[in-house]
Amino acid sequence: MKIKDILSSVKKLAPEEFQCSWDNSGLQIAGTASEARKVAVALDPKPETVAQCLDWGAEVMVAHHPLYRKPVAPNAEGPYLDVLRRFLAAGAWLYSAHTSLDSRPDGPAFWLAEHLALENTRFLDVEHRFPALEVSFLPSRPLRRELAEQWAENPGVHAVSQTRAGEVRIICDRAAWPEIRGSVEFALQESQEYYVRELQSPALETGIGMVGDLPEAMPWQAFTEKVTSALNCRGWTECGPIADTISRVAFCGGSGGSLISSAARLGADVLVTGDVKYHPALEADIRVMDVGHFSLEEEMMRRFANELAESLDSVEVRFFEAEDPFSFHEK
Repeated sequence: MKIKDILSSVKKLAPEEFQCSWDNSGLQIAGTASEARKVAVALDPKPETVAQCLDWGAEVMVAHHPLYRKPVAPNAEGPYLDVLRRFLAAGAWLYSAHTSLDSRPDGPAFWLAEHLALENTRFLDVEHRFPALEVSFLPSRPLRRELAEQWAENPGVHAVSQTRAGEVRIICDRAAWPEIRGSVEFALQESQEYYVRELQSPALETGIGMVGDLPEAMPWQAFTEKVTSALNCRGWTECGPIADTISRVAFCGGSGGSLISSAARLGADVLVTGDVKYHPALEADIRVMDVGHFSLEEEMMRRFANELAESLDSVEVRFFEAEDPFSFHEK
């Protein structure tokens, strides 16, 4: 399969325009291979994992975390130069699906919401808002109802209609329009002049973290057992006041200590996240479970690998497991 088609599939699952402003999601290393038979997926592009992926024969590796945030000169020995050398020698490609994946509304970053069956969910922190488009055009002949229904079934389409004067109106998400336009012109076999207007609503929102309601309130102990049963973690740390029962849950994969106040403001009884620092812990006004950066995102990338495998039917996709860099010791 051509590399460009593989990367196109990755970008559909982790749209680069969804990433946070400070991030470096996207292509990290451009290889020389033009086609691939094997695609590796992993949490981190660290030298040991990269070696496993390339030894397996991967021509493309998709990691969650970027190789770098800002351009780095390859002038010093270390993990960064080691990874560069390995990829350049193999002619392989490295891509990062970082906050572009974290922010996808229906993406695997929100797998814990599915595990807990959360309802009435919303983002903890909205990063982007993409208003829908209203596209109007006047075809040379009336639109068949079957064709309008076919267009309406496309992902991202909100409505399709035609006025008595023959003008067709399509309301769709911005990202969906290029593909829909192709479908329109293929079906009508004629080019069109389009009037495109940005609407205030509906709009696609993307963001980091999620908050939602449990189907039923749970005692604290039962809640922790429910969460940790799905995590590959050896333990967790807690801070903040404990509620007698847990009804509303917030979570953020990776580092979510900065979102404690947002979770409390949105009515959460607990925030499940990783990398909570000392001073945010001192000031926490709700209970916080720090289960570690690794455990939430390792499971996310495992699920992402399954998604990618379903979208790439002519290549082999393999998830490479990692180990939590932290270990817990009891006194």
